[in-house]
Parts: sequence; structure tokens; C-alpha cells
Amino acid sequence: MANTTIRTQIAQKLPMNIHDESPAQSEVLVKALIGMGETRQREFKRVSGKMVGKALETICGLANGEGGVLVLGVADLKEHQGPARLFGVEENPEAVDELQRKLLSEFQPAIETIRLRRLPCPLHNGPAKGQPGHLLLVQVERSPAVHSITNGGTYARLDAGNRQMTASEVTELSYRRGVRSAASEPVAVALERLQTEAWRRFVSARGLRSGTFPEQLLRVGLAFVISTGRKQCTRRELIQSDQSLGVWFVFFACE
Repeated sequence: MANTTIRTQIAQKLPMNIHDESPAQSEVLVKALIGMGETRQREFKRVSGKMVGKALETICGLANGEGGVLVLGVADLKEHQGPARLFGVEENPEAVDELQRKLLSEFQPAIETIRLRRLPCPLHNGPAKGQPGHLLLVQVERSPAVHSITNGGTYARLDAGNRQMTASEVTELSYRRGVRSAASEPVAVALERLQTEAWRRFVSARGLRSGTFPEQLLRVGLAFVISTGRKQCTRRELIQSDQSLGVWFVFFACE
């Protein structure tokens, strides 16, 4: 049911639903959260103008990993301790609105395992110090797919932070999650043959505005460097060479 709701929101470009926790439940959760540090499945962020891009990387990494939660409105444990970590999302509500919009538009494929929970709590730091405010929990389940940020790469979670995955890592994860089949083998095809009208529509729909053709494929995980020699393939994949880079790329046809 939750995934169906998210699909509808994506298709109709509706804001993502937020579940408001009760004050009693929120008090318990907030008390626990302010004593925690970051892990591979948990990250804290204050809400700033630069937060949105970093938050998208974290959410992408969580979906590509084992899932987890991004807590917005809480400072890192290294900067503040205890209640002093509570800045709240009121520090920059415009950034939170922007993130909500981009959750539905910036991932390829769309991440359908996101749930938003809003926790009311008193704020102990920041511009709204001493006032009632909120934290926002972005809960992300492990996804069956492999996700990339439009025009921004494919990310994995570290113990405390994110890292852009290499093309070979994206391929390996795709095999593990069944996105790719070992039965799919590549064939050598001239690079210019893949720059079709279908590809131009793909680029336009996903906002790929910068970089060369091979770089665009790598960025969204549709290509990866495999070797400097030829290989064989099926109809579902095409391999293309770029002499300037001296490598071969595998392109997955989008049907």
C-alpha cells in the first residue's frame, strides 16, 4: 500500500505524505536520537541551503545499501551534545520543502521505499531556540533496485558519510539485486549508433545536461568500464568504445 501511494505521488507530482508522531512517542524518540551518533544506517543533518544535495546522496546510499534513516534538524554529535543538538527543521523550512519535491523527481529509478515522519519537540539551539519545533525523519528501506541521482551519480553508504560508486560497483550491485542477468552479454557497437532519438528523449527526461555521451551513461549507472578489449553480447545490451578514453562501455537499452 505504501509503495502504491508513493507511485501515485510520483506520477501525479504530489507532495510526499508526512506522518506526524504523537507528542508522547516523539519525546521517547527524540530522547533516544540525541544520544546517538552516525552509522552506516543512520545520519544526522542540520537543515541548511547545502543540505538538499547531501541529503539526496544519503537517501540514495541508504536505498542502495541496507536502508536506514536520515534525521533532519539535529546537529552532528561531534558539534553538539544532548539537547543542544536540536536545531529543528525550522532553521530552513525552504530547504525542507525543496527536498520533499526532489524526493519524487531526482532519483532514477524512483525510490518507492521512503517514509517521512515528523517529530514535535522543543528546540534548544539555532534561530528558533526556546520555541516548539520539529525534526523530520526520512526513513528509507533497502530497495530491490539500484538508484542514481539524476545528473549526479550513484551512491553507497559508509560508516559515517556517502561515497559515489564506481561503474564496476554499480554493475556488481545490479547483479546482486537481480537488476542485471549474467545471461546478458555485450557486443561491440560503434558509439555513434547509440546516440539515437530514443537516447535524446531519455537525456531530456532525466535532465542530463552536462558531460560527454559516455560520461552521461556512467553518471546514471547505464554504463560501466569493463575492459579495453572486445566482448560478445545479447540484444538487451550494447557495448560501445570511446577511443579518447581507451575503454569500452556497456549501455543498457531502455524499452
